[in-house]
Amino acid sequence: MPASSYRLEDFLPHRPPMVLIDEIVSFDKGSESLVAAVTAKREWCESWVAIEFMAQTAAALAGIADRESGYEGPARPGFLLGSRKLELNLERFEVGRRYLVKAACNFSDAEAASFDCSIEDGDVTVARATLNAYRPEDVKSFMEEQRI
Repeated sequence: MPASSYRLEDFLPHRPPMVLIDEIVSFDKGSESLVAAVTAKREWCESWVAIEFMAQTAAALAGIADRESGYEGPARPGFLLGSRKLELNLERFEVGRRYLVKAACNFSDAEAASFDCSIEDGDVTVARATLNAYRPEDVKSFMEEQRI
C-alpha cells in the first residue's frame, strides 16, 4: 500500500488537535520502520516536543503493524514509559519548517516495545532517542487499576 493511502486517524489513538505529525511518508514492513513528516507550528516548536513527535511516529508504526497482522479494531493506545539516550540538538523547531521523523521497532512483544527514533532536518539529525512503550491488552482495565 502506498504511503499516501495511510491515514493517521486509522493508526493513532490521538485526535486533533493532539495529532502533531502531519503525514506518513513511508512504511517498511521488512525493517519495521516508518517515516512521518511534521511541520513545526508556533504552539509546538520547543525542542522538548521532539519526544512527542517521535512517540506519535512510533505509535503510527505500531498501529500499521496491528493492521498488517489482521487487527481491525480502533487504534490501540499505548503509554510512553520513558526514553534512553535522548539527544536534542536544537533549542526550537523552526516554525513552518518540515522535519522527517523516523521510528524503527527494535523490540516488541505482546505488551511492550522499544523504538529507535530520530528527527531529521535535511541531512542533519536534530533529535534522537530510544523510546520504551507499554500497550496493555486490556487498556480499560489497566487505566481503572492505575486510576488514570
